[in-house]
Amino acid sequence: MYINPNWTYKILPKLPKPPVWLISQIDRTYRPGSAQFSPDSREYLSIRKKADWKKQTYDWIQPMASNSNVRHYFSSDAIDWINKNITHEFQATNSGAMFFDEPQLPHTDVTRDFVLLYNLETGGPDSELCFWQEAGKSRTRERMLAVEHGAHLQLIDRIKGPFDSWYMVNARIIHSVENISTLRLNLQVSFDTALPQAFCKQHLT
Repeated sequence: MYINPNWTYKILPKLPKPPVWLISQIDRTYRPGSAQFSPDSREYLSIRKKADWKKQTYDWIQPMASNSNVRHYFSSDAIDWINKNITHEFQATNSGAMFFDEPQLPHTDVTRDFVLLYNLETGGPDSELCFWQEAGKSRTRERMLAVEHGAHLQLIDRIKGPFDSWYMVNARIIHSVENISTLRLNLQVSFDTALPQAFCKQHLT
């Protein structure tokens, strides 16, 4: 099945919304101290370079060296719900709730090529998910880029929020969330290098 590799995001309103019990599991206030994060830790993984990502299991992950935002691994009950209601073909050990406490540079993701997201908090009413292309570069890029804002970046797509729906992001295209004024918190279901064929047929075509 062919899917244009240059798509940026897709809103997926037909997917079931996360249940209240799953959302209530998330502690919106707790974050581990930065000293706990280590590339070799089984509980707290910090990624400073590509080699730090070994696809290991973790409780918390700090996926970008350019900020201190963190992601907490899903509970087994949440993983079971995703398996039954969303898809069973995903990176279970690389999925969870992401806390955005600091602005992020425009970037490509470190540990995956695609990610399915659901915003529990959008980061404020003016927050926008934006996609960029760097001058002289292809739209789809390598993992683990962090690019400063400037005239070399062209805005190619944008959407407010998004609000109240699952949405898929092509994480190999440079992206950022702009105009954040409060906490942004979302559920993240990760896909390594390809999306499941059955999921694409049902939701992305």
